[in-house]
Amino acid sequence: MNYGIGIDTGGTFTDSVIVDLDSRRVLSKAKALTTKQDLRIGIENSIKQLDASCFTNVKLVSLSTTLATNSVVEGKGSRVGLIMAVPNPATFRLPPNMPAEEVAVVAGAHDKFGEVAVELDTAAVAQALARMAHKVDSIAVSCYFGIYNARNELRIKEIIAAAHRHPVVCGHELSGEVGMLERAVTASLNGKLLPVIGELLDAVKHILKIYSINAPVMVVKGDGSLIREETARDKPVETVLSGPAASVVGASWLTGINDAVVVDMGGTTTDIGVIRGSNALTNKNGALVGGWQTRVQSVDMWTVGLGGDSKINVVSADDLRIGPRRAVPLCLAAGEFPSVKDAVRKLAQTRGNALKGLHMDLFTLVKRPKYALPKYEAALLDALEGRVLHRNDIETEVGPFVDVDRFVSLGFIAEVSFTPTDLLHITGELAIWDKSVSEEAVGFLMNKTQLDRETVLRRLFERILEELKLNILLKALLEETGTTGWSGEQTKFLRYLLQLDGGVRAELKSLRPIIAVGAPVAAYFPRVADALYTRLIIPEHAEVANAVGAVTGRVMASAQVHIRPDRPKGFLVITAEEHKRFKTIEDAVAFAEGCARAVAAETATRNGANDPEITVFKEEVVAPLASGWGDKIILEFKVTATAIGRPYL
Repeated sequence: MNYGIGIDTGGTFTDSVIVDLDSRRVLSKAKALTTKQDLRIGIENSIKQLDASCFTNVKLVSLSTTLATNSVVEGKGSRVGLIMAVPNPATFRLPPNMPAEEVAVVAGAHDKFGEVAVELDTAAVAQALARMAHKVDSIAVSCYFGIYNARNELRIKEIIAAAHRHPVVCGHELSGEVGMLERAVTASLNGKLLPVIGELLDAVKHILKIYSINAPVMVVKGDGSLIREETARDKPVETVLSGPAASVVGASWLTGINDAVVVDMGGTTTDIGVIRGSNALTNKNGALVGGWQTRVQSVDMWTVGLGGDSKINVVSADDLRIGPRRAVPLCLAAGEFPSVKDAVRKLAQTRGNALKGLHMDLFTLVKRPKYALPKYEAALLDALEGRVLHRNDIETEVGPFVDVDRFVSLGFIAEVSFTPTDLLHITGELAIWDKSVSEEAVGFLMNKTQLDRETVLRRLFERILEELKLNILLKALLEETGTTGWSGEQTKFLRYLLQLDGGVRAELKSLRPIIAVGAPVAAYFPRVADALYTRLIIPEHAEVANAVGAVTGRVMASAQVHIRPDRPKGFLVITAEEHKRFKTIEDAVAFAEGCARAVAAETATRNGANDPEITVFKEEVVAPLASGWGDKIILEFKVTATAIGRPYL
């Protein structure tokens, strides 16, 4: 018997399943709270609920997680230094808000043929490293046309390795696609996520050892395929959108439906994807997460910061904001921190002018950093240990000298606030935690809006429905129109057409059914599907669909080789590691195909595939010519090999 265990660690729950990989049956399933202060606790609480008699037949353990996605969306992670090499640093303009704490731009570049255009300034690299080394935990490297010649990136990596023990990742190691800035973002995010995924894998391995489960461990990538544990440790950015990708795989596996909109509503985000022809659509340009355009190959998901644990911020009766920041629900926090009730009661008793600018900004300690802190920052963490305090009370106790939000972004402190989970406890859709503190919080919302209780609750519920309906339509329209995104004005216009009140209202129909997965979907999606005049499928095991998708995926790896005209000599085959010239296009294509096949097969096997099958796709990149000069001119050939196989059991 070949059984597999799927584990999905989300921002709120850790789900686990045992699946019979031969008969395609879910044999056992479990759900437990994710414990961010120590992931091992939540994972064990989930695993120990499974049918232990199946453990001896487990041949594969596979993980999906939203931890990487949530960390990017919430701006969390470790400190990263970024070194970039460009043709002319003096004229290079780096976009603001790169996901790195320290950035250095030095001279060094190759051209599109992989030839040296500007020699690498190694002295500037050494100076940049000396400046940033003690301020960061890892370093990312991205160089101009590094995908056509990786020499500069590898040389910078050597310089770093000779001086420090920081983990280093290069842009070409993560993507073979054009776009130095996007590769820089991807490499920087990879550095931020190293401790996030490393901690998860350590926790899983620890629990598997306790239960004597001896099986290879794999992780779901953002495109829904699987990679070995070791690869995930080195390249954690590839697990961005792992959870949503697993939900698409799981939804398809559970329903057998091959043409649908899949909506996964989790704790932090709602992720929307499309299945067409039994395959999840992928994003050729890379995942867009948390506002960052990456080169991570991923399922083409529309991700919005709306989930069961999204912070609800009520500014006024007409300004109800839900997400994108995540908060621990009040009803959940009350079970561990009695002080949360006092903090909420104090807010609910506030009246008059004191309400202006006052929000439910409550905080508690998650875990302490491993490095020493200055006096006031240490005092902040001391004050929040075992307690929930309002921002104003923190300032009174500790002083206005520390940035609480920075510690939230680093994952050491968590916000506690009113969330959709609290709302569902009040409406009776959920009955898991302490409803009384959620009810207490409604008094504060009533005072802020000057509305009665039922109106406040109704408006919040309708606001969530509006956001879900709007984002499903935005994603569906993107697929139909082939556009890459929506402007603020376009979104605002569509929102206006869909709103429940106003002078004009539109009704739109989704021609694809909706498959809804995730714990809270039964509360919202019957009304969402009705509003979109479409069929709703909530499959059996929908609440653990991600865990099912984690263990039912395949291993996949791709490799791309470029061929460029090299007149008058013939054609040049270009990879990051090798350049070779051929007189004929036939010889060049044959060599490129051989290279791509070999790399794809080797990568897939290294990632854990058993006897992968390889397909090759060839693409011409052409430019049209004026009339009378022929039809086109070939700028480039792209040869892409893809290897797909079942995971090794």
